[in-house]
Amino acid sequence: MKRMKKNTICLIVAFCLLLSPSFAYAWSGDSGYESGVSSGTVPGKDTFEYQEVCFISGEPIVFKGTVKIKKSMKRDQIVTTYTYNLKNIDRSATLTRTMSFTTELTEGENGQTAEKTVLSKQPTETIKIDNKTYRLTNYDYTSSRIVVPKPAINYYAGNLWYMKTYQIGTSSTGGTVTVEATGEFYGYDQYWGNTEATILNYIIQSEEMKDGKLDKWGGTAKISRSSTVSQQFKYYENIPDQIGFSGGYERTQYNNNILEYSCTMPEFNSKGVSTDVMKTVRGSLKLDSSPDKARLTVADLKHLRGHWAENDVKLLYGLGIFSGDGSDFNPQQYMTRAEFVSAIVKAAREVPEDENLVKRTTSSTARKRGSQEQVTSPFTDVPTNSLYFEDINNAFKRGLITGDGGKFRPNDPISVAEAISIFIRTVGLEKLYPGPGAVTNFRDNDDIPAYAREAVYIAEKIGLIQGDERGYLRPNEKITKGRAAALISRFITYMGEGIKKDYREGIVNY
Repeated sequence: MKRMKKNTICLIVAFCLLLSPSFAYAWSGDSGYESGVSSGTVPGKDTFEYQEVCFISGEPIVFKGTVKIKKSMKRDQIVTTYTYNLKNIDRSATLTRTMSFTTELTEGENGQTAEKTVLSKQPTETIKIDNKTYRLTNYDYTSSRIVVPKPAINYYAGNLWYMKTYQIGTSSTGGTVTVEATGEFYGYDQYWGNTEATILNYIIQSEEMKDGKLDKWGGTAKISRSSTVSQQFKYYENIPDQIGFSGGYERTQYNNNILEYSCTMPEFNSKGVSTDVMKTVRGSLKLDSSPDKARLTVADLKHLRGHWAENDVKLLYGLGIFSGDGSDFNPQQYMTRAEFVSAIVKAAREVPEDENLVKRTTSSTARKRGSQEQVTSPFTDVPTNSLYFEDINNAFKRGLITGDGGKFRPNDPISVAEAISIFIRTVGLEKLYPGPGAVTNFRDNDDIPAYAREAVYIAEKIGLIQGDERGYLRPNEKITKGRAAALISRFITYMGEGIKKDYREGIVNY
């Protein structure tokens, strides 16, 4: 690929993106609320691979098996039931557990949703390790989260607390173990995928009669976990010469789930009695699903062979962000504001619903859509019969664009500053701007128009853009279609890799 012109924006490039909803998808709570990770949900399936680390015996023991997740929704409540079947063959250990939670949804201001989750009923849980049995006798649980929707991403953050009490053995005099957990979790959902990162801190306390004496010990543990669904795009040139197209992109999806743990527990003597010596043990679990592959459609772009934006253009046609067969695509032609918005609406699609709940919400959604509204244009210069009306109207309603004095100027070429402003509105990170007086590192900082200063500052801060080799942004330069393809392609890359890194690497060392 030829090098881009030195006055173009150079964007940080990572070639790993997130999935489209036709693939497996990980949703909040798919790993449950215990110290484990699952492979993530798949449409049409409700049982998944699962791994968990258990500290109840005074040492970390890894259980592996399956978790079955069933969801149902009634009005403003979601009921989720988890059924675990796990074992550790080396320790002749088993873990069976059934838990049911009710999540109540409360709509707040600005479209935000507050969610509170409690137990639907007391769960059942039995853990057997070596020759010892632990039965759950009491469980107190509460968690809450706030979901903040933005045009193309739903962000959320929450906290949880629970305390579990287990009886050791079959007699109430055998002893008890309590496990108290406090945690916080952060995540986002978007069309291209999602990430959830969780931190859980545990306090474990045990009292048990051993050789006629009461053995008491306590310990702590910490879990950091991250669940992400990602996909890579790779271009393959066709080997035969006598074939109707030169090659195409393959999309491969990966479900990556990583968990790191550390625990500080007492050492035990040969009789299994705790000592005053404390030791710290660290470890990790990793659970990846099998990759899922699919070929993207191929456009007629032989006239772009050797052009520096060739791969970006091919990818956008393959993803359906650019429409048509591509034979008339001119990378040197300026892209209009209408054309750019049409492409960004396809690249920044709305957040999909959890497919396990869609069928149960369809009827109410249909009733809401039943009343027909008169279609009017938000801009005086975009008539309702315009080729790009639907996309422009969609972008306006979602807050991707604002217009200028009631006009949109659809046929004007779009500038660098305008494109960056749309990108930042799309991801909804305007609050990262520190306030008046903030200055970017670009040498032409003073050329940035007032309306785009916040967006440019944030785009640089989050790593979405950087200057050319001389440190210039050139914010008022008009964008060609080739350059627009590079911008949108790298924006999608940021939607995957850029955001994921902040959630994953800041919490899990991965």
